[in-house]
Amino acid sequence: MELRPITSITMDEFAQLGHFGYVSTRKFECSNEETEIPYSYTVRIHLIDVDPPYVKEEMNDEEDLKRYDQLVTLGYSYGVYVDQKLVALSIAEPQYWNNTLLIWHLQVHERYQRKGYGKILIDKMADLARGKGLRAVTVETQNTNVAAVRFYMRCGFQIEGIDLSLYSNNDTGSEEVAFYMRRKIPQHE
Repeated sequence: MELRPITSITMDEFAQLGHFGYVSTRKFECSNEETEIPYSYTVRIHLIDVDPPYVKEEMNDEEDLKRYDQLVTLGYSYGVYVDQKLVALSIAEPQYWNNTLLIWHLQVHERYQRKGYGKILIDKMADLARGKGLRAVTVETQNTNVAAVRFYMRCGFQIEGIDLSLYSNNDTGSEEVAFYMRRKIPQHE
């Protein structure tokens, strides 16, 4: 296994990573409540079973690839290689306005999952952020991707933001909801 910077990426290299999607039998359902007196606004999340399972098919198109190819030139993207083959990658971009590093894409080929490669990439992103004086690493995932939420939590992330209508105006909380997760970076580690 070799961890190395990615400075360009082709559609063929991206395709080597395999299928990018998930099937989930559980999700975090979100509900919100607003009261007038005294004023309060509460968002609650709780884990529920989903039947039939939720299927998410992610398709990265040429526009995504063009964007990623620009982002990798910034120096915040890394890949894991096994036998010279790309098996996992993280593409990130610094957000100077709030002093964070935003992970745009994290993917591990399904045959190489549960081998620690995702954690290696996350830890590398945290090291890069710390080295540049950034205060946190941020990622956006969905309430329907319970495996990803739990993975990020194991890597030190917490849910710090919920966007009920990022994907749809049907913001009842029963649809796909965006979770913004953040791993704060102590500068003295």
